[in-house]
Amino acid sequence: MNIREKRIRQVLPIVIMLIVIAVLTTQSPRETISTSRGLQDLCKEIIPNASGRWATDMHWFRSLLHLPLYFMLGIIAAFSFHKVWVSLGICSLIALADETLKIFLPTREFEVRDIIFDAIGFFVGIGFVVLCRWLGSKHKSRGPRPFSEIFRNCSKEQGFVVH
Repeated sequence: MNIREKRIRQVLPIVIMLIVIAVLTTQSPRETISTSRGLQDLCKEIIPNASGRWATDMHWFRSLLHLPLYFMLGIIAAFSFHKVWVSLGICSLIALADETLKIFLPTREFEVRDIIFDAIGFFVGIGFVVLCRWLGSKHKSRGPRPFSEIFRNCSKEQGFVVH
């Protein structure tokens, strides 16, 4: 694989997420409310006795929807770029651009709360990938253990002798 193909594979998933975020941001108020209400109803079906602010306040629920969206962005960025600071930078720029775009849309407004939810989402997503990589490297350094060795060690611990 040449360098150009590698760069495309790194950037394309992030561009797709950026497009998804831009489409959701530029929806008309009617489309946004319809999409959010459908997701809220789905959540209420999954959690039948749901209560709390997210179940009654549509504005709060719409802010909470930033968490899974930016969680996915964090995972994609962390897989695309192995350096955490690059992933954090890309996600931060996208979150800030998303909220800044809302300044220029007549039916939307810039909200610091949304940036906070964006940051929580992508920090957790990036952290998840970092944790998986760390656990994977621990497993690789130890190497796979043959079943006979595992059985032998268990038998010795239980007081059994394997001949």
